[in-house]
Amino acid sequence: MNFQKSRRVRGGTVMTVIFHTLFLMIVYLLQAHVLPFVNALTTIPLVLPLAAVAVAMNEGGARGAVFGLVSGALCDLSFHKPIAGFMLLLCAVCMIIGVLSDTVVARGFLSYLFLCVATLMLCGLAQMFALLVFEGAPFYALVMAGVRQGLVSLPFCIILYPVARVMDKRAVRDYSS
Repeated sequence: MNFQKSRRVRGGTVMTVIFHTLFLMIVYLLQAHVLPFVNALTTIPLVLPLAAVAVAMNEGGARGAVFGLVSGALCDLSFHKPIAGFMLLLCAVCMIIGVLSDTVVARGFLSYLFLCVATLMLCGLAQMFALLVFEGAPFYALVMAGVRQGLVSLPFCIILYPVARVMDKRAVRDYSS
C-alpha cells in the first residue's frame, strides 16, 4: 500500500490557511467582544484554545504550532495580558496535538473533546500560576474558578469542531479542483 497517496494533500494549501485564519479571526471576535458580556457561572469562556486545537488536529504539527502561536497571541490580547503566556503555551500544545493527530490519536470528536479538556486544564493552570505564587490566592478558589471556566467553555466544542472540519474539507476540495 502506498502511504503517500492515502494521506491527505497538505503541501502549499493556501485556501486551507485562509479558511483557518478567517476561522480564528471570527472566534477571536467572539472571544474578545461577545463573550465578556456573557458571564455564565461568573466566568468568561475560553474559546480560542478550543479553535486552535481543532485546527491543530486537522493540520498537523507545524501548522498547528503556527496557528497555536497566533491564537495564543489573540487570546492574550482578548484578556488584556502581556503577549507571551497563552502564546507560548498554545504554540507548544498545538504542536504536540498536531503531531499526535498525525501519528497516534484518531481525528474524531471524542479525541477532540479529550484534547480540549486537557488544553483547558493547562490554560487554567497557566492562568492560576501567577495568582497562586505571587498573589497568594487560595488554591481551592483558583481550582473552582478553573473548573467553572472549563465547564462554561466545553459546550463551544460542539460548535467549533464541525465548523473546522467542514472548512478543512472545503479547502481540500477547492485545492484539488
